[in-house]
Amino acid sequence: MKRSLTAVLIAVCLLLSACSAAAPAKEDATAPTEYTVLYPTVSEIDHCVLEPDDRARMTEKDMIAYRALMGAMLDRDDSVTLRPDTADVDFLLDLLRESPYYYFLSDASVSGDTVHFAYAYPASEQNEMLSFIDEQMLRISNNLASPGDNTLDVILKIYLAVTHEMTYDKERTDNKLLGSPLFIYPADEIYKALRDKKSLCYGFAYVMRFALLQRGIDCFCVYGLCTAHGDGHEWIVFRYDGEWFNCDPAWDRANAYLSKLIHFGKTDREREVDTLVPEDFSSYHDASFGPVTCTDTRFQLIRGINKYSYISGHRYSVTDIHNRQYIFDSESFSIIDQ
Repeated sequence: MKRSLTAVLIAVCLLLSACSAAAPAKEDATAPTEYTVLYPTVSEIDHCVLEPDDRARMTEKDMIAYRALMGAMLDRDDSVTLRPDTADVDFLLDLLRESPYYYFLSDASVSGDTVHFAYAYPASEQNEMLSFIDEQMLRISNNLASPGDNTLDVILKIYLAVTHEMTYDKERTDNKLLGSPLFIYPADEIYKALRDKKSLCYGFAYVMRFALLQRGIDCFCVYGLCTAHGDGHEWIVFRYDGEWFNCDPAWDRANAYLSKLIHFGKTDREREVDTLVPEDFSSYHDASFGPVTCTDTRFQLIRGINKYSYISGHRYSVTDIHNRQYIFDSESFSIIDQ
């Protein structure tokens, strides 16, 4: 009888243990939601990010060659010999000229498959500038980042960093003509913009493009003529939800320390109303990529936002030109009364 009772007790204990193992732990029921990180933060700068049309025309071998070219320049090698089965060396060198680091060179020449470099700065100065650019771009690229960020959150937060931190350099009158090389090649504009916290329109555009590309957001720099002033102007076209949209960080720069969304997400037609006439896309981008046009009108929902700042989650505090305050929710893409 004693042995039988012991056996029953053992069986009951085993049954209770099995039920306990099968049941979820109590703390699991209240565990926080785990978000899928669509756009992870950047831990180090990718010096070789490219606009989507350039990526589209490159093979894997071409990209390897471009990285070798960039790496050799940043390591201050005298020359680098590329594999003969890669893309045209002149094409790769032209891509290098569009990077924020090309100004480290005083000259680059091509001999067959070999590129020779001459440097504009001593090694110590170049390394200091490289570290500074990378440190600042990491900060801007990851501005206010959260694991739950969607595509629009990433774009809005980077836009906020660029428009809030940089001012327009009204003392500069140089290189505003549309034919200036600075409308195509950044030279040292990114470095000076980050160092001085001010620039002309292309400095705003170059910084924002480089930051968006770091986070995996497709975008282009677009330049054209502002007929109202007779000057050249540069801005950004970004891809969101499969569509292209204009934004203008130079024109939306901070007012009373709060950035605007007046020119964010505009269509091409709205840019025409702004007296901006862009250069033909195919004349300075790879025509095989296809047309890049901005016709989606969804961002007219937030047109006229004179101030915006990030709150938390997917919510932003926005104030319109009539000083009315609302909440913009990037997840539901809606305006909510405060």
